[in-house]
Parts: sequence; structure tokens; C-alpha cells
Amino acid sequence: MKTGKKLLAFLLVLCIFLSLSVTAFAVSAEYPTTKAFLKVLDREKCKYTVVGIDEDKDEQVNISVHGDNKKQIDVKIFFDEDLDVVSMRSWYVISFDKADLNKVLAAVNQLNTDYKFVKFVVDETDYSVDAKIDCPLRDDDNAGEIAYDALYYIENIVDEAYLELKEFEK
Repeated sequence: MKTGKKLLAFLLVLCIFLSLSVTAFAVSAEYPTTKAFLKVLDREKCKYTVVGIDEDKDEQVNISVHGDNKKQIDVKIFFDEDLDVVSMRSWYVISFDKADLNKVLAAVNQLNTDYKFVKFVVDETDYSVDAKIDCPLRDDDNAGEIAYDALYYIENIVDEAYLELKEFEK
């Protein structure tokens, strides 16, 4: 009986220790432009995940929001190692059937005419529509605000454009 209580006490202490140390494993931003952007996100109380630096030396941050038209909009944000550009991608705005390819291409061409800042692309390897925006940055205090504005554009334009694309969604 005493051994069972000792084991239980040990396991409880171990659980507490592990739960306190979990934050030590969290990834934090390294690039100054990423840090400036995260400062704005924190100020605006946005939830995000810092993924870290990938094999291309881009630092990635992921954000997921709920739109008015599209239930969930996922945006992958990549800060360049040279600190001079932020690239945002929203993959799988929709997935569609191969039979609808020509109609989707026509819809995407129209969306690219209607919207200046966000480019829509048809991926024929998996029959999906993706959205992207690239924005130049300077490594200064404005980088966070500029990147936040770009995030605002891609989220809102994807949400609006979804109305034109949803009829093709499978």
C-alpha cells in the first residue's frame, strides 16, 4: 500500500514538473521582422503559432481565423532571412473536382482581375485554389504593422472571394 502511494506521489510530481517545463519547449521568433509582427499580433490579441525557421531559412508563423463567408481561413506567414519580405499563403481556399477545372480557372482569372493585392492560383496537382500575397519590408518598427496590414488583406479578400469559389468546392 505504501509503495502505491509513493508511486502515485512520484507520478503527480512528475506531471507537475512536466507541465511547468512545457513552455520551455515553445518556439520563439528569431528574426526582428517576425518579432515586430508578433508584437502587433499580441497587441491585437490574435492567436498564432510560431513554427520556426524552415530549410529555406524562412521563419514561419501560422494563423487561423473565422471569416464571415468561409468558416476557417488558414494563413501561413513566411519572413525572409534577409528581413526584406513577408510572404503569406492560404492553401486550399477550396478543393474542387477535376471536371470543374475550366470553370475554376475562369473564376480565378476574374478574381485576379477584381483584387489587386492577393493573387489566386489554381494548383492542378491536387485541384485546389490557393491565395498568396508578398509584401516588401524594412527591418524597422514598421515591419510589424506592414505585415499585419498584409494579413488583413489576405484574410478579407479570401473571405470575400470564397463567395465566388464555393460553388466549386467539393
